[in-house]
Amino acid sequence: MTDVALPAAGDALTQPSAPISEGAGFSHWLTPVRIALLLWAAMSLIAIVVNWQAIVALDLSDTDDAMRMAQVRDLLAGQSWWDLKQYRVNPAGGGVLMHWSRIVDAPLALGLLVLEPLFGQDMAERIVMTLWPPMLGAALCAACALGYRNLSDWRIAYVAPLFLIMAGYIWIQFRPLRVDHHGWQILLAMLIMAQALRPASWRAGLWGGLFAAALLAVSIEGLPIVALFAALAALRWALHGRTADRDRLCGFMGALAGGALLVQFATRGPVGLVGTWCDSLSAPYMAAFVVAAALTFAAARASLAAPWARFGLLGGAGLAAAGALVWTEPACAKGPFASLDPIVVEYWYRHVLEGQPLWAAKPHDAIHVLVPSLIGLVGSVLAWRGTAAAVDRRNWVTVTVALVGAATLSLLVLRSAATAHLFALPGCAWLGLRLWTRARAISAVVPRIVGSAGAALTLPLIGSTAVAVVLTAVVPSLQAEEARAAAKMATENRYQTTCLDPAAIAALDRLPETTILTPIDLGAPVIFWTRHSLVATPHHRNKEAMADSIRVFAGDPTKAEMLVRKQKATLIAFCRTANDLTKYRYARKDALAAQLYAGKPPAWLETVPIVSRAGLSVWRVKPLTK
Repeated sequence: MTDVALPAAGDALTQPSAPISEGAGFSHWLTPVRIALLLWAAMSLIAIVVNWQAIVALDLSDTDDAMRMAQVRDLLAGQSWWDLKQYRVNPAGGGVLMHWSRIVDAPLALGLLVLEPLFGQDMAERIVMTLWPPMLGAALCAACALGYRNLSDWRIAYVAPLFLIMAGYIWIQFRPLRVDHHGWQILLAMLIMAQALRPASWRAGLWGGLFAAALLAVSIEGLPIVALFAALAALRWALHGRTADRDRLCGFMGALAGGALLVQFATRGPVGLVGTWCDSLSAPYMAAFVVAAALTFAAARASLAAPWARFGLLGGAGLAAAGALVWTEPACAKGPFASLDPIVVEYWYRHVLEGQPLWAAKPHDAIHVLVPSLIGLVGSVLAWRGTAAAVDRRNWVTVTVALVGAATLSLLVLRSAATAHLFALPGCAWLGLRLWTRARAISAVVPRIVGSAGAALTLPLIGSTAVAVVLTAVVPSLQAEEARAAAKMATENRYQTTCLDPAAIAALDRLPETTILTPIDLGAPVIFWTRHSLVATPHHRNKEAMADSIRVFAGDPTKAEMLVRKQKATLIAFCRTANDLTKYRYARKDALAAQLYAGKPPAWLETVPIVSRAGLSVWRVKPLTK
């Protein structure tokens, strides 16, 4: 049976451990990849129809999508490929060097470059932002079909795409208008997994290491996943000493180190090789990879026969890599957010839910995070127990360990839930197939229907929703929480809290170009929709300006004017219905946010009339009098 191969590196995914000829009941044309693409295309079409109103209005639900497009616009306007500064944020400080990657910008910029002469900028942006996320998701769907076909049950390759489109935490990152980097992270994690499931070889390790380097270039958040797969490769060679496992490990570590250097230079230039940032791929991490690769190669050349010797040398390589990272930049030992001002942590970072641990989430959200991982874990363990072939058992161990690692990470950082659910898919699919097969063998009609419906509970969204419904029915506190969430959503819909009313934004854009100070959450949309510059947006590298912005609204009102003039802002804008302004005005009764909300500005501000259904208000900073 012939499959459609992914371009270039995709060829490396197409070598199954067993033929799929057992699927003869399927049409010859309906290969796993084609089924995956058809399912994804249908789901994407539905998503475009459902989100059509948002697409027409370019209603972006995440501030990072707005800032991403601002970066792409600047690139097309002539900003250097290697210059990732956003000069319209914190202009008083010379702009903000973003921690993002041009890997994500490149396809968006290319699409606009091709389409803008044909349709104009506005329409070209709508087309690119609508179609690119589903196209990236199509690559993920194909990668799942190809990567998971190396597992013991050939049918998983056919049904994995169905389970994928029913995984809400994954699907949401590929919906129309979602152009930020999270979809790239999920795709690259899947490509690493696909290589880990291939027969051990230098080539499998090489591709895995290159995909790992790309993942880290897109976001250093992928470091735990990369470390997990590196540790898996090291553990296999340390335990068994097989030549193929040694080759895989050396290929992975060599490609990780070399690939990181190449990708970093290609996307950031010479500065990227010497920078010591802790929140993105930079010199400390690359030093760690080079040290780890060098010591891994040394261990491989030593041809050690004793497992304890291999464990010792590889463990030493890991410790040396960590030492190289901390020696190059000691601050990286504390994490990328350790240097944030306490007021930024209190009023911003603790409210970025995706970066918080599971116990900070609402109960229903926690259910939807946990249940798919648990179903996938049960299915993976049962699949491992139910197979006798050594290669199949090794692959299910790989899936299980990766799932446990990613699920544990999702307990600590909620944004990791999508990767955990990605690794849960084969276990969910295996369990669903087994339940479906057994249910269809039941002769009695009613039990057969019940059993078949039960198999559907292994689909991530259906299973977690069913658990949530049952728990809500029997736990009173969950009922109250659901009622509060519904009331909050109704309030937000009524007041349109984004403040991106077209008339208001158009009126704001008609004002003379200047620097505006806004609450943190409003910053990126204003950058996207207007020509103005902003003091701060919700991006942590701009930590000092973020702290100043919060102190202006929520701090000592006697110091607000000084901070505004320090940042050279001539306008202050805020959304009356936004959550962050609510936090600011309740911080202290005499804070500037409370004064402006009450319509009682201090003497150094004057009202700027502006029309907005959502409550966008603008104030002008009066010039200093001599």
